[in-house]
Amino acid sequence: MADKSLEVFGIRETLAEIRNVDRDMFFKIRAQMKRGGDTLARRVEGKIPLLAPTRGFRNHTGRTAWKPASAKSVVSGRNPRAGQTSSTPLLQVVVSGVAANIADMAGRGGPKTKRRTTRSYAWQGTRRTHRINGQTEKMMQALGKSPSRYIYPEVEASRPFIQSTVLMGVEEYTNQLNRKFEVIGGK
Repeated sequence: MADKSLEVFGIRETLAEIRNVDRDMFFKIRAQMKRGGDTLARRVEGKIPLLAPTRGFRNHTGRTAWKPASAKSVVSGRNPRAGQTSSTPLLQVVVSGVAANIADMAGRGGPKTKRRTTRSYAWQGTRRTHRINGQTEKMMQALGKSPSRYIYPEVEASRPFIQSTVLMGVEEYTNQLNRKFEVIGGK
């Protein structure tokens, strides 16, 4: 979906500590994060057209046929696995629907080629090529705009809201936890 990500350090560790101390509070924080993600998911769903933007998506019933896309938010509390260099997203919005994802990112692949046939490639023990028919250029013209048409603009517009929702949730419940410790420690 998007190449950019927001990394806030310390939240995952804070959540792990809260989970160890107060599981109910941990799940309340996750629910609040999920509500913020669900808001973004509904905005993304609203941007994706209900009717297929091109005839190619409308004229078949296969995997890439246009179906109303749905988005859902997923909150993950997991740390990256051992040996893994990439980070694991804390909050993720996943858009279902192959056609919507194809239409969203069509044309991102780079410069257009002027070739009339593909490069030779291996296929069932032989070498073969096929004619390039111009479908990609036609689809991009029909879709208009540049890639990412639906998803990324909504993510960028919602980024401050999502950041504040996640941070406020953690801060609010961390403050509650600190007050509990003060009461226990003050007795």
